Amino acid sequence: MAKWLTTVCLSILLWFIPHPAAPEEGDGVPLKYISSCEIDLNNDKQVDIALLVETVRGRELIVLLQTADGYKAYLLMRGKNGMHLSCHFGKNIKETCAGSGTGRVYETPGTYIQLTQPEASSIANFWDKDGFKEVWTRD
Repeated sequence: MAKWLTTVCLSILLWFIPHPAAPEEGDGVPLKYISSCEIDLNNDKQVDIALLVETVRGRELIVLLQTADGYKAYLLMRGKNGMHLSCHFGKNIKETCAGSGTGRVYETPGTYIQLTQPEASSIANFWDKDGFKEVWTRD
């Protein structure tokens, strides 16, 4: 009985101890670097950077396109945890026929980045004239 009473009292005491809040954006919490690659994504003969990082908002895919003044940043994906980044050379990408996909073939500028989840989905991102295009390649 005494052991049970001790457990109950400790549980009640722990209930009232303040716990730290979950980290919020801007709290100075370091992000976790997952992977990156350097590749010319928009065919301008300048090396661009793709970064996959883990933030308080989940995984984010950020691309830095090199410009004459530095870099222009693009947030291509947020929140798809478990995905892994890879860079590829190829002139086209075939969309999956699963789900709402039509199996369309897209032309790339010769390179693209791909996010894959082992034994699951795959998403390709490529530069399409004025911005990035996302294509589901496996569902």
